[in-house]
Amino acid sequence: MDPPEGGGDRKKPKRAAAPAVEAAGDDVLRDILVRLPDTASLARAALACRRWRRVASDPALLRRFHSLHGPPPLLGFLMAEPPPRAFAHEPPARRFVRAPSRNPHLAAAAAAADIHLHGFAAENPRSGSVIDAWLLRGCDAGLLLLSYGFVEYEELAVYDPVGRTAALLRRPDVMRFDFEFIGIHYALVAGDSDASFRVFGAQFFNGRIMAAVFSSRTGEWAALPSLRAPDPWNMRGGMRAGRFAYWQSNSRLTRCFFDNEVEHALVLDTTTMEWTLIRVPFHAKESYCVADMAEHGGLCLVASKEQCLQLWVRDSNGEWVIKKQVMLLKEFGLLKELRRDEWMKRVRVLAVRDGHVYMEFWSIRKPNSYLLVLNWETMKLGVLDNDTEEKYRGPAFPLFMTWAPPLLSPAIDQALSLQGD
Repeated sequence: MDPPEGGGDRKKPKRAAAPAVEAAGDDVLRDILVRLPDTASLARAALACRRWRRVASDPALLRRFHSLHGPPPLLGFLMAEPPPRAFAHEPPARRFVRAPSRNPHLAAAAAAADIHLHGFAAENPRSGSVIDAWLLRGCDAGLLLLSYGFVEYEELAVYDPVGRTAALLRRPDVMRFDFEFIGIHYALVAGDSDASFRVFGAQFFNGRIMAAVFSSRTGEWAALPSLRAPDPWNMRGGMRAGRFAYWQSNSRLTRCFFDNEVEHALVLDTTTMEWTLIRVPFHAKESYCVADMAEHGGLCLVASKEQCLQLWVRDSNGEWVIKKQVMLLKEFGLLKELRRDEWMKRVRVLAVRDGHVYMEFWSIRKPNSYLLVLNWETMKLGVLDNDTEEKYRGPAFPLFMTWAPPLLSPAIDQALSLQGD
């Protein structure tokens, strides 16, 4: 029946009641978000609206979240061919080996990630370099460090392949050598509880190392103290190890020119900006990485001798001693079978993070390999089959799912702004 003309008592429609979670305060919302099962779920929840994103971006909440749920989950391993040689025209090929996951959100994030940089290159076209492509220079947590061009014409970018967002930065101009063509070798250090990052750059020339640091918080480069370092020094990309950034001398690469194969590691404490030059206590041919283990005094070394994993720590006299050894073939029958059936022999130590050792088990006879994740405490071993017909013997990094709110894509950021609180 139609209402009478000229008015009448019209009832105003009742406003829908706000969901209980919307009516609750920020403290209650924090308690809800911190109980989500994993980082991928937290990231999805943060996309609901601006208020949820603001609460989920709180560094205090993120620290509490990681303390309850452990470190960020592993998405997979990013592998590459060796760095380009002089006069090369093609970029090193890359490969991503996804880690198996029962979490559909995590699996979807790994599948959709722009690992091969197609989306990034389309958004940031460049031309004119001998190698006309963005090169992978480093990785930490879920961020990639990229570069285009060489020496004084070099451009840098820090890229989130999951969120598909990037921060572009220039090459540091605070380091002054007599020759501008000397390359800079970088180490990326991502923030633990937010999307901030730092890029450390180091140059080696004539027995001296010059360095600088870029902070995303300030947007500027700052010079670091220089350091004397012995030859030979075939510095490549730096790596992060907890609060440390480090570069290896790679002495084995110049054994044709130097008889004394002594390996050094240049280590920077990123909290105090103090340098430590380590002469490693094992042969220069051994694979190793620097580790930050508070339970063993902080600065440690993890190396592989044949198929024996060794943890080196400093004793009360400052001397390097073996704290722990794991005979991988004896401890894990699967690896022994792979050694026998597929000639897998060499163990490459990639990184140590949050109590886990990330390694590659490979053979010079075959292109395929196996990626290993060893829990130091429980001695549980995860094995990923890197089934490939091409050799990827260059840099290799574990890639993690991190929640970095300020690096959300511009499209998502705009959508949240339109939604309001």
